[in-house]
Amino acid sequence: MKVLEFNPEKKDSAFLNLTEAEQPKISKDTCLVRVTGCGVCGSDLLKLERSLVKPGAVLGHEMVGKIAEISDELSNKYNLKVGDRIVSSHHVPCLECDFCKNKQESLCIEFKTSNFKPGAFSEYLELSERHLKYTVKKVAEHISDIEASFTEPLACCIKAIKRSRVLDYQGEVNSLIFGLGSIGQLIGRLLDFYRKEQNLNINNYGADLLTDKREIALNNGFDQCYEKLDSSSKKMNFIFLAAGANPCVDLAIEHINIGGTILVFSSVADISKAFTNNDIYYKELSVLGSYSPNLEDLNEAHKLIEEQKIKVSDLISHTASLENLGETIIKTRKENGMKAYLDLT
Repeated sequence: MKVLEFNPEKKDSAFLNLTEAEQPKISKDTCLVRVTGCGVCGSDLLKLERSLVKPGAVLGHEMVGKIAEISDELSNKYNLKVGDRIVSSHHVPCLECDFCKNKQESLCIEFKTSNFKPGAFSEYLELSERHLKYTVKKVAEHISDIEASFTEPLACCIKAIKRSRVLDYQGEVNSLIFGLGSIGQLIGRLLDFYRKEQNLNINNYGADLLTDKREIALNNGFDQCYEKLDSSSKKMNFIFLAAGANPCVDLAIEHINIGGTILVFSSVADISKAFTNNDIYYKELSVLGSYSPNLEDLNEAHKLIEEQKIKVSDLISHTASLENLGETIIKTRKENGMKAYLDLT
């Protein structure tokens, strides 16, 4: 089968190298999935660009596919059959450790070590029984592969909103999202959905240097979007950092209100870049990180997509095959596109 491996010498193809690999051989405890699509996550790009994985690694986790092989036992146990369209998150928590018991499943050792075999930048992959039990969801007929591929990233955004506790705030809320790529757009759309559903007084703001992304946000639930902020801008009760840029750290401290919350949902290149101790101390700020979702967030994301309550398909700007995914990733960056998608249908 064809796979895209990480190769640090292939800069002209986003460090991806198309090669042949042996198709996974399933056991009685696993099943084979034919990948039909996969979103390209920003974390995939960071791993490739910063060589955070070993050469030969196959990335891709925003997967949608079809069951290709499954034992009768697993088929009956999980109500799955060959040909079923499914979506699955790549990591599975143990549900028994202290992290899992405290809704921090993404910190669980088993969560971090479980994965697809190989990643979804490939024609086929193998899923464990624990994936079948906990993370695999059937895709409804009226949902496209592209929409289904947003299950895991949307779940990540749900988790971030929960951790921020913005929905629990009493009184009027000024909330700002730095970075209006696909993740920033999803957080904003979720906030708009929740405030309407729960009748919350949330002012939903965004900030991005690119006009096109600000316009998309304004047409999808944001109240106001800034190209740049200055001293006259409103102070924010909540700031979501969805842009991995060093200046955003300083801007967050400058524009957060006293007693505010900064939710970090991005990685910056400069690992020495940090929030200052005295700002956190004197302003009584909460600075939180949010990385991957809990199982309950995956369930909620799947339901929201199935019921089409959150619009997602317009967030794909570029589509590619295995043969040209690397070049398409580079083109997406050059054209300031929203997100690339691997289409294997």
